[in-house]
Formats: sequence, structure tokens, C-alpha cells
Amino acid sequence: MIHRFTRLGVALLVVSVVVSIFVPVTAGPAFADVSIDGAGSTWSQIALQQWAADVARQGLSVNYQGVGSTSGRVFYYQDQVDFAASEIPFQTSYLDSTGTVSTDEVALAAHRPYAYMPDVAGGTSFMYHLSIDGQLVTTLRLTPLTLTKIFTGGITNWDDPSIAADNPQIQLPNLPIRVVVRSDGSGTTAQFTAFMAAEEPALYNAFCQRVGLTITPCPSVSLWPDVNAVSQQLSDGVADYVAAPYNNGAITYVEYGYAKQRGFPVASILNAAGYFTQPTAQNVAIALTKATLNPNLTQNLLGVYANPDPRTYPVSSYSYLIVPTTTAAPFTAAKGITLSKFIIYLACAGQQEAAELGYSPLPENLVQDVFNVVLKIPGHVNPPPISQCDDPTINGQFITGDAPPPPPSAKIGAVQPGETVTTNAPSANGVQTGAQLAASSVPAGGSAAVGGVKGRKREDVASSGTTPGQSSTQELAVASGPVQVPPARDPLPLLLYVVAAAVALIAIFGPSALTIYLRKRKPA
Repeated sequence: MIHRFTRLGVALLVVSVVVSIFVPVTAGPAFADVSIDGAGSTWSQIALQQWAADVARQGLSVNYQGVGSTSGRVFYYQDQVDFAASEIPFQTSYLDSTGTVSTDEVALAAHRPYAYMPDVAGGTSFMYHLSIDGQLVTTLRLTPLTLTKIFTGGITNWDDPSIAADNPQIQLPNLPIRVVVRSDGSGTTAQFTAFMAAEEPALYNAFCQRVGLTITPCPSVSLWPDVNAVSQQLSDGVADYVAAPYNNGAITYVEYGYAKQRGFPVASILNAAGYFTQPTAQNVAIALTKATLNPNLTQNLLGVYANPDPRTYPVSSYSYLIVPTTTAAPFTAAKGITLSKFIIYLACAGQQEAAELGYSPLPENLVQDVFNVVLKIPGHVNPPPISQCDDPTINGQFITGDAPPPPPSAKIGAVQPGETVTTNAPSANGVQTGAQLAASSVPAGGSAAVGGVKGRKREDVASSGTTPGQSSTQELAVASGPVQVPPARDPLPLLLYVVAAAVALIAIFGPSALTIYLRKRKPA
């Protein structure tokens, strides 16, 4: 019995030694900082959830819910989250299209002082599904005038003369256009309506008047004004609707990453220099060189829309994080440590993933603005010198100055090469997936085509968990988008525990087994 307890003690000692040597190297949640919760923008959701998955490996727990910008702001002033994400700041009241006075968010958020900071830049894209004789068109071009007419009801069929004039390379079909808009309060809606209000004010104001939003001039709005439009909830909802095989003729506005994720094309939009361009990372970054900041760090995009650089994608913008500057509940200084570490990561190393995810990395001036805001967060850790930030616009990996100009064929009025289309090869169940579309898409040359893009990196996208708080808005309904894949488990800690268990079993039972074996081998 004494020998048995001795062997057990030796085994426990061995296990403790193995664990003490190896486990601290791979320690994660047990040593993590305080968990934080955020909610809001689906425009930036792909990036924010990717970054949350990245920092989880460093022991940081950041839970982010893509519930729409409006709900994110609601959750902030209702004290349900630690931070919010939105493409537009808190709004004052106005009369909406139903005749209802909207909520004065500025007043409701006053008890939780906050600051705005950029998180990621990107292009609001116009994802479409246009197949002709079973072949997917990939080179659609739209001027701001044609685009506005489509979304305000002035153009209702794909063979309309205005679309034909933008696309002489395509024999357009007699097919109704199915415009798809967001049903929930959305920063993407606000970005697009701001673009229409600036570029085509007469059409946009007439549209607002027609649908009952009687404000002149009509402002950008986060709720689509026409309540009779085909609508879907969240970015995943509108993107899935357009990508569905039975929705030929559909078009929507959505952040480029969602179209890229599904392997579907987006329209090239005419810029101020007279070129049709795509929302690539470089085109967005070049466009945003003309963005200006208001004193409260909100953005002014009029210079972006009118940027004369021929490489510019005109519907470019960036998203905000709304972060607390006091410890008003539910925020604490301990949460400030986690939040500031997360922000420093997304502003530097995280920006290296921006282009892959369908966004554009923040330029150095906006990174400096981020660092300035970090210093206002209670309990913050200090950001590094900006020269040590791994943002690719700072370390030279992402260069916009030497980006090539668009090809001559992208110029408005230029003679176009033949349209390249793709065959919709059905899958085994008769429904073509986004991955199949991406694999089969072969774009025409230049910046006028987008087919064949690879899907975004999905293996590291964290599960979004449960929605914080309660809200009466429609934004909380379950989205119909694809299931988010949780990050892969690191096999190393599991392997170490298996090895430790094996060592323990040998230590416990090995001597007895060896004694029995030797007794059997001993000559009688």
C-alpha cells in the first residue's frame, strides 16, 4: 500500500511538472482580461469579428454582435454594451416617412460620454444578380445618375436605355429589376442615401417627397424611406437574397466584403474623373485621401465623392467605433484595458487583413486619430509610437501612390471589349453556391469586372454569441445569413494534456506491470 501511494505521489509530481512547464506557454482564457461586449454595424461586422477572433488567441475576450448601426447606438445609450459600431453618429430627432418623430439619440446618450474613432475603411458596393441565358454578367457599369434612378424607382427594367448607355458591351435582357434594401436601421443605408443626396439631390429629394419623407433638402437616413420596397434584414440578409439562384434581376447595396464572400459581382461606379471603378482596397484608400474630419471626428465625404483621381471609388467611407470616455455603467477601468488593447490591435496589425476581408486599411492620419481616442478611455494601455504600428499604410506594404491608373477601357464612352460571362454550373442539389460562382467567374479586363474573387477567410471568424439587451426594432430578428464558423481549436494544449496523462499512467501502473513481468521471467 505504501508503495502504491508513493507511485501515486510520483505520478502527481510528474503531471504537475509537465503542466507547470508547458501550460503557461499556451494559457488563454484563464489569464484573460475582463470580457467586453459591443454591437452595431453589419457594414464593419466581417472585420470586427475577425479581429475579435484574432485577439482571442492573446487572451482577450471581445464579443461583437452585428445587429445594425441603429440598434448598436440604441444598445449603447440603453447601457447594454461597452462599445458600439456605426457608420453614422448619434442622431437628433426628425420626422420619418411614417410621420413619426424619430428618437433624439444625442439626448439619450448624454449620460454616457463617448468619442468616435475610425475602425475600418471600405466601399459601399452594389451587388447584383444578372444572368443572361444561364450566364452571370460580371462587368455591369452604373453612373451615379443611373444608380439613383434604379434605387428611387425611376428605372425598373434591366433593358432601360440608361443602363444600356452605361453598358454598350452587354446585350441587356427584358427583365424586371428587383431592388433590395435594408429593413433595419443601417449605417449602409445612411452612407448610400448620403451619396445620392450629394450627387443627385433633385432625384433623391423627389423620391423622399414621393414616399412621405417631407424634409427639404432630404437628409441621409438610416431607415430606407420607401416602406413598400423589397427589404431584408442585416447585410447578410440582403446579400443572401441577391445571391439566391431564384432571384435573377436583383440588386442591393452592401459592404463589398459580403459580395466578395459569396463570389458575386458588384457594379463599377463612375467617378468624378470619368472612370468606372471597383471598390478595391486601393481605390477606396485613394478616395479617402479627400475625406475631412469634423471637430468631433465624424467624417465629411463630399471631397471623396468629387475626388478627381481616376483611381477613386466614389462611394467610399469608413465606420466608427463609439467608445466610452468615463466609467459610467456598465463600463469600468478594467474593461478599458481590454477595449484599448483591442483597439490598438485593430488599428495596427488588424489592418493587414483589411484588403483580404473586402475593406481598405486606415491611412496614417486616421490611425493617429484612433490613438488619440484611446488615451480618453478609462484604464487604457498606451498605444505604441505610430512608427511601430503594423498598419500596412504606415509600414509601406500598402502603397496607393504607385497604384496603376484604370485601363482606357474603363473610361466612359470608350469602346468596350466583348462581355465575359460565366456559366451557372449547378451543384449536386441543383443550387449553385457562392464558392462555385467564384470559381467559375472569369472577369473581363480592367477595373470593370469583379468575377472570380476568392471568398474571405472564414476559419477565424468568431461565433457572435447572444444579442445583448432588448429592443423593439426589427433589427433583432434572426438573420438568414450563413453560419459563422468559430475559430479552430489550438491542438497544442490538448496534446500536452494527453502527454501528461500518459506519463501519469506510466508512473502509476508501470512499476507494477514491470514487477509482474520480471516475476514471470524469473526462473523457477
